[in-house]
Amino acid sequence: MTLGERLKSLRQSLGWTQDKLAQEAKISKSFLSEVENDKANISGDNLLKMANAFNVSLDYLMKGESPSGEEKPRPVEIPTGLSAIAERKGLTFKKTLTLLLAHQSLVARRNDKGKSEMDEKAWEEFYERLKDYLE
Repeated sequence: MTLGERLKSLRQSLGWTQDKLAQEAKISKSFLSEVENDKANISGDNLLKMANAFNVSLDYLMKGESPSGEEKPRPVEIPTGLSAIAERKGLTFKKTLTLLLAHQSLVARRNDKGKSEMDEKAWEEFYERLKDYLE
């Protein structure tokens, strides 16, 4: 499978249009179309933008595999409380994902794995503390 085919397949598996991916990755739709159809090469910078938009590794985009050898990326699961806050605050998927990853990073550093899932109020407080740092 070529890089273009992999990008198109991943985009379609998420139910995204070319417009949606182009917006998320901050590239033009026409350039994205050319890359998906293997008519244009993509720079490392743009490839990284695509990987971030999809929340997958560069290994997966380039070779179809993650560093661990896992063939498919795992879907992102947005907790219910965070989803409610994101909807109420009008957060983009990217900002919502940034909040989730920031929280996961903090939990990993604290080793609070036994702690219960954050509720809506806790997510709102977390968002309020970080909102100035989101994009």
